[in-house]
Amino acid sequence: MRRSVASVVLMALTVVAVALMMMRSARADIVTFTAQLLASNEVPPVSNADSAAFGQVLVTLDTSNNNFRFDWSVNNVAAPALILSHIHEAAAGVNGPVRIDSLLSPANPVPVVNGSAVFSRGNLPGPADVVQRLLANPSGFYFNIHSTLNPGGVVRGQLVRQAASAEVPTLSEWGAILMGLIVVAACVFFLTGRKSSMALAAGASMPAAQKPMKAIDLPLLGKVTLYVEAGIVLALIVWSPKPVDVAGAITSGLVVAFIIHLLIVGARRR
Repeated sequence: MRRSVASVVLMALTVVAVALMMMRSARADIVTFTAQLLASNEVPPVSNADSAAFGQVLVTLDTSNNNFRFDWSVNNVAAPALILSHIHEAAAGVNGPVRIDSLLSPANPVPVVNGSAVFSRGNLPGPADVVQRLLANPSGFYFNIHSTLNPGGVVRGQLVRQAASAEVPTLSEWGAILMGLIVVAACVFFLTGRKSSMALAAGASMPAAQKPMKAIDLPLLGKVTLYVEAGIVLALIVWSPKPVDVAGAITSGLVVAFIIHLLIVGARRR
């Protein structure tokens, strides 16, 4: 009796833990912005050898500590090096003051190789008031990069806030999810198997037609698996615009199908 109660409690706790992990939402304190960077967006527009330059930037803001991260790349740059990059505060077509600096400098530039360059740096502090204005009005800020040929700015673009999306479980998280489901399956199997053993002991003299059912019903397991996996596939189709770990979802579906099958077998014995 105690073992049955312990198994039920463990199974319930595991189900709750797995459900909470599956329903975990993205961190609310992380906000991202992007910008398409063009030489023609500079004020005035670039008209020399860098006029065909273009690029993109991803700005990540952690609002828990007002720290920024810049990840950018540029192409078609004629200058040998990029010397500065910042977030400025101003609308499109207007030059504004620097608000968040990347800590690049002419003394420590990013070299341009075959017309291209990439850069990543985090832990860039931002004033609280600037962060609040950026969150309220991203289009009122722009990102630009400066080159040795165009020290006033070679490419520029207004910031656009990106919509938050639910996090996809990582490989290690899928491992934890699968382990939780396996624990649930083991508990259910223990309970149904224990009931089956008691029924066998009590019904040893029963006619063959009245003998208890097996703990694992393979035809039933096949049907349940088909329905569960079909449901997962449909859900993945609906969820297709968002990143999904297909292999992890399908594998979890197999374990879920086994658990459901055990529950059905157990219910039939009552």
